[in-house]
Amino acid sequence: MERIFETLFKLLPLIFAFGFLVPVFNQGLLALHWLPPLGLSTLTFAFIVACPWGLIATMRGRWI
Repeated sequence: MERIFETLFKLLPLIFAFGFLVPVFNQGLLALHWLPPLGLSTLTFAFIVACPWGLIATMRGRWI
C-alpha cells in the first residue's frame, strides 16, 4: 500500500496536467477563438502543450 501511494505522489504533477491543465488550456483556446496550427483540434493542442509540461514537472520535481 505504501508503494502505491509513493508512486501516486510521484505522478501527481502528471495527473494534474491531465486533469486540470488540459481542460483549462482547451477552454482558454475556445474562449479566445484561437485556432491551433496544422489544423489540430483545441483539445489535441492542449494535450500537446500540457502533458509534456506535466512530465517535465514530474521528472524535475517542480513546475518552474
